[in-house]
Formats: sequence, C-alpha cells, structure tokens
Amino acid sequence: MESITITRPVIIKVKVTADYKKKVATELQEAVARLDMQLQHLDFQSRRLLAELEKRNPQGINAARQHLDKERAVKLETRQKLMDRLKETAKMAEGDEVIHGQAESIAEIKMGDDWLKFMSVEVVVQDGLVIEIRQGGIRGAERD
Repeated sequence: MESITITRPVIIKVKVTADYKKKVATELQEAVARLDMQLQHLDFQSRRLLAELEKRNPQGINAARQHLDKERAVKLETRQKLMDRLKETAKMAEGDEVIHGQAESIAEIKMGDDWLKFMSVEVVVQDGLVIEIRQGGIRGAERD
C-alpha cells in the first residue's frame, strides 16, 4: 500500500476585527444576562421550596438547601467564567488570531510524507471569510 486516505484535525482560527470583538462581547453579555435571570428564578424557587418543606418535611430542609446552594454556586462560577472571557475579549488586539474550534478534513497521505506537516493544518477566518489555509505551520502553504 503506497497511500491511504485518513481524516486529520484542522484548527479553525479567527482573525480579530472590531466586528468580531463586538459580536463575541454581545454573545457573552447575553449569556450573562440569561444566567442572571436563571439565578433570580432559582432564588425565587428556593424560597418557595424551603417554605413548603418547612411545613411538610422539616427534616428535608438541610438536604434541599445544600442542593440549591450547590446549583447556585455552579451558576455563579459559570457567570464568573463568562465575565472573565468578556474581559479577555476587550483586551484582544485587532489582527490577533484566536482559536475558534476544530474540524476535520479528509486527506491522502503517502509513504515519505512529512507527518508533522501533514497533521498541522489551520484555516484562518476573518469576518466569516476564509482568508488563509496553512499546512505545516507555513503561511500560504499549498491548498488541498
């Protein structure tokens, strides 16, 4: 067998622009607002549930309170992570490249091919358009 077709990872990067920063910041702010609403709803439900348990099953109050506190802590931690990402977004400089995700491509590899070059593939996107495909960490490498 002289060659084989395999799938390989492709790193997707986004070139930071003013529009990209604005879009990411808006998405993060909306996610924070949704979490704030969920926290308010959780607080309201907690008060109702604890009042109900006090009347019907006082022994279950501690377990319920621990569960609700844990759920609240998870939401607060998620909110803090979103706020940290929002701060990081504000610090991004235009022209920076940030990893957006990963995809896969199908490619043929032959005996004697450079494995590292073969597996190091990046696609750079700016404002929704592919502006560069890199292979082996070399800018402007041959496109598949």
